[in-house]
Amino acid sequence: MEEYLESLFVTLKAILLLILSTIRNIFPTGWLPRKDVKGQTVLITGSGSGLGRLMSFEFGKLGARIVLWDINEDGNLETLRELESRGVEH
Repeated sequence: MEEYLESLFVTLKAILLLILSTIRNIFPTGWLPRKDVKGQTVLITGSGSGLGRLMSFEFGKLGARIVLWDINEDGNLETLRELESRGVEH
């Protein structure tokens, strides 16, 4: 009986998570609540190029305090200059 209840619980939990993930994928991002990162410190690794750079810009738009980290020092400095020109705190 205990195994049956545990199986039932796991199945219901899986169904609930499936429903929630479907809702999150159907509705536009603006409709669902987002975590507020304004004033929070965000560490971005790989900020010298690619996704890390783009994430730096996005978190900067949201008002987060950005910490940049990358082995590509030139790219990292370029990202820093771009963030400063946009008025993002670092």
